[in-house]
Amino acid sequence: MMYFQMFVFSTCLLLISILAKEVESGSCPKLENKIFDNLVDMIFAIKSGSQISENKILDNLVAMMVAIKSGSQMSGRRNEKDRPAFTATLTATASLKKDNTIKFDTVILNQGGGYSPKTGIFTATQTGLYLISATVMSNGGAHLGAYISKNGANLMNLYGPQIHGGTETANPVLNLEKGGKISVRSSGLFSVYGGNYSYFSAVYFA
Repeated sequence: MMYFQMFVFSTCLLLISILAKEVESGSCPKLENKIFDNLVDMIFAIKSGSQISENKILDNLVAMMVAIKSGSQMSGRRNEKDRPAFTATLTATASLKKDNTIKFDTVILNQGGGYSPKTGIFTATQTGLYLISATVMSNGGAHLGAYISKNGANLMNLYGPQIHGGTETANPVLNLEKGGKISVRSSGLFSVYGGNYSYFSAVYFA
């Protein structure tokens, strides 16, 4: 019986340490509090010599481990749903002046609500590393100049060659503070072809 008690206490300590990590990650506090209360009750019952069968204790421990695993998986799914990400395309061909923002008007995905089709600007909803992707297509046989703007500054240039349908793509990885703004802007008097051939996207990954 003494060895069994040592096993139970060790398992309880392990489960408590797992719960502590779950609490730090911010997942399902109601579930964690319930499991923690059950662990404490079990420890006190064993310590006071309560007549609880070993099988019953093992069943309770297994149920708690399954509940912790289930809670962790649910937390992971919630975190994926909270990940900032968007994709938008340009429907209508746009004639632009220097430093005009290209307003990619058809939103395919806008998880986290960071992208505004009215302004063409993506605003980071949390601090971290983002993968940005922008593709622009030239129109009517003319060349096209554009750039990726970070907080209003020219960060990276794009050039569409002097043929109809010439495209340029850039895929920078950027460290953005919460509230940081990314957009695609024209470098001069240019026309950007629409028809969903020009597009803009971003996703937070770390």
